[in-house]
Amino acid sequence: MAEHPPAGWQVQAKPPVMTRRFEFPDYAATRAFLEGLAKLSEKSGYYPDLNFAKTHVSVSVAARDAALGPDEYTFAGRVDALANGKAGD
Repeated sequence: MAEHPPAGWQVQAKPPVMTRRFEFPDYAATRAFLEGLAKLSEKSGYYPDLNFAKTHVSVSVAARDAALGPDEYTFAGRVDALANGKAGD
């Protein structure tokens, strides 16, 4: 489990949430990321808030408890891996 937020994520304290915007070259890449994120969410049981358009996706990971912690940081790291073409596990 990660002890700190992954690099590139913007963290806010109230409400406790971290957000990152991912850019893609085209709609097909955006859609592939969203499909991979859906699988990651189903596997982990964590469903982030999403905002997306043709070539970008903004992912918001909210705290399950009172503050962000290792579970959220680990999930965010898996999202990063997915965006970089890795499985996200």
